[in-house]
Amino acid sequence: MREIARIKVGLMMKVISIVGTRPEIIKMSPLIPLLDASYDNSFVHTGQHYDYSMSKVFFKELGLREPDYNLNIRSNSPPKKISAMLIKLDKIIRKIKPNFIIVLGDTNSPLAGALAASKHHIPTVHVEAGLRSFDKTMPEEINRITIDHISNVLFAPSRLAVQHLSQEGVTERVFLVGNTIVDVCLKCLPDATKLNVHVELGLTADDYVVVTLHREANTEEDKLRSVTQALVSMPSINFVFPIHPRTQKRLMELNFLSRLSKSKNIQLINPLGYLEFLCLMQHSRFILTDSGGIQEEAITLKVPCLTLRENTERWETVDLGVNKLIGVRAERIIEETEMAWRDDEWKRGVRYVKNPYGAGLAAEKIIKKLEEVFRSR
Repeated sequence: MREIARIKVGLMMKVISIVGTRPEIIKMSPLIPLLDASYDNSFVHTGQHYDYSMSKVFFKELGLREPDYNLNIRSNSPPKKISAMLIKLDKIIRKIKPNFIIVLGDTNSPLAGALAASKHHIPTVHVEAGLRSFDKTMPEEINRITIDHISNVLFAPSRLAVQHLSQEGVTERVFLVGNTIVDVCLKCLPDATKLNVHVELGLTADDYVVVTLHREANTEEDKLRSVTQALVSMPSINFVFPIHPRTQKRLMELNFLSRLSKSKNIQLINPLGYLEFLCLMQHSRFILTDSGGIQEEAITLKVPCLTLRENTERWETVDLGVNKLIGVRAERIIEETEMAWRDDEWKRGVRYVKNPYGAGLAAEKIIKKLEEVFRSR
């Protein structure tokens, strides 16, 4: 049987799949087992997120196997980080000689993967293609545009993403499949619901707001001061704030952390595992965030969202009225948060909105399309 298995693997197409950050680990988790079943899949973790609470815990919770390669690329300047990834990926590619490389998202890890693939003339598959914020001051916007124009097969999460690609002249091998975050959310929700994380924190369902803040641009002093000022100025609203390591470090450096911790209505907690965080979001009144992925999770969980940014790559959620861009000025945050807190109709209305990111079958659609594309090649 082992000999047969070896022969079967030898006949399979070779694939390299790459992750590097918390969102990529989560969103690739339904794809990796399917890639393993259909291909000789070499699973690579760049190590871009390496803290246990931002990486290892998600492998454990989502039942994701250990990577075949861990590049251990730790914190550094973006150019040095990308350079280190390229050097290590080059060695892996030369060794494996894959038929294609699959990446997801818009961080430095998928960018390095796509660049490395292109240098070796290996087809690149981009999952979550076509997202656009139209703000080129964001490193992620440059990354996603570059990856999309390098890629040979593009899996778009929504109709709007397909339109964005078409407007840039990218029309071949573009497939609408939905977003794998919906697959993960729907699969994990039954187990997440049983945890009652909010109860353990002394909170009642629908009587608190989840806050997350992690984008580098939002950890600048003036913006962190503004968000801190807003949160401490709303004592009648309960906030739960799982703090990202980068944000916690900056809050401590700026002496803002103590101000938040002294507010009785604000609970500062460590980053949560995926199931715990799903539970916390599901039972919240709404979410206050600067995360792109959480905007997708919010609409999947039927929870309203206020986004601490002036733009988003998830314009579908804004167009459908389940998400509102409010920026980071203290006065605006207070106004919009207090208004949302009083608006019972908003949350009820979100329940009836159709999810533009699909019904939870994205991973299966991706595998099916990959078989069609590479069989024809």
